[in-house]
Amino acid sequence: MRRRGLGVGAISNSLPDVGRNGRYGSWAGQKLLKSNIAALVAFVISLSAIAAPAAAVDATRVEVPSVKERPRGYKPSPRTSDPIAALAARALTPLMRVNGETLGAYTVMRTKVAGAIAQRTGVPAAKLEKAWSKTTRRHQVALMTALTQLGVKYRRGSESPGNAIDCSGLLWYAWRAAGIKMPRYSKSQLDKRNQIEQDEAMAGDIVGRRVHVRMYLGADFLTLEAPYGGQKVRLRVMGANLLPTMSWANPTKLEEWRVWDWEALAERKAREREAKQDGTDE
Repeated sequence: MRRRGLGVGAISNSLPDVGRNGRYGSWAGQKLLKSNIAALVAFVISLSAIAAPAAAVDATRVEVPSVKERPRGYKPSPRTSDPIAALAARALTPLMRVNGETLGAYTVMRTKVAGAIAQRTGVPAAKLEKAWSKTTRRHQVALMTALTQLGVKYRRGSESPGNAIDCSGLLWYAWRAAGIKMPRYSKSQLDKRNQIEQDEAMAGDIVGRRVHVRMYLGADFLTLEAPYGGQKVRLRVMGANLLPTMSWANPTKLEEWRVWDWEALAERKAREREAKQDGTDE
């Protein structure tokens, strides 16, 4: 009994018998059959090689750091179809692994993100990258995390990354990824204790009025926002007429005044305990 291998001969041996008097019945016919099978195998392999890169592009997923590398409150984003969102997600991986430095792989990806945004909005890539390089690492983490939500549908009261999100939910998600305990609602995000002057604003800071907030991208008043009406998260340049009505806030200031609030609360509780103890002693 002949053993079947994985070669062309084995493939021909496994085919149905076409008859000795048919086209492939002679020795020459068998040789022709094997050559045809070899050509067919080569053709299939070439097709699979062409299709592989396309499949890889279609299956692009947001890349996120491993569990040990994620800041507290960080949540990975699901599949994204926006090319800028995919680039920002790829930039996040090396950024999360760097302590205090933003060099190497992250710098390369940051340049690609800036270039893609420049093509879409017309804001010069050099301006964006210069503004981003001047910000803190936390600002850049928040910025890149927010950009991963481009194309996500707006839904009021939602903070479901990759599925549906509202304006304050977008900033809440982004700054929580950066390690800041950002409040959930826009009014708290624009708290007066967080506010700064317009000329002090950096990429990643908050800009907004009343109940609508956006993320400032650092150049030419370009912002990232989750607009009303069921639209999708988008990039938008603010009009000059809106600037006088806008408030600007730096989320990292939350840590400053919250520490003071905790200290004041601790002192107040200590005084209350002392007063209660004095009353008991009497």
